[in-house]
Amino acid sequence: MSNEIKLSNATPLLGNRKPPAKSVTTEGTPAQSHTVANVDRVSVTDTASRLQKIEEQLSAMPDINHAKVAEIKKAIADGTFSLDPKAIADKLVDFETSFKR
Repeated sequence: MSNEIKLSNATPLLGNRKPPAKSVTTEGTPAQSHTVANVDRVSVTDTASRLQKIEEQLSAMPDINHAKVAEIKKAIADGTFSLDPKAIADKLVDFETSFKR
């Protein structure tokens, strides 16, 4: 399926393009043309490639670590689950500052 986009001042990119006219010298022989073909290029940066690999790895991981959840539930039920507020704060600060690098 294709959608045609019409803009008042735009030149068509596909379809009705005419090849450039050949030049002729005063002697009636064709002049050499030094035209460069327009080539569309797509390049993927190293960062984009790494992000794609990370995304693939994350999608392969399970959403829930059931063993960890069971361990924490048991610790809460036993009354042995403890939190370290300083460690939590340090991790939060590290997480927030990681975006500013």
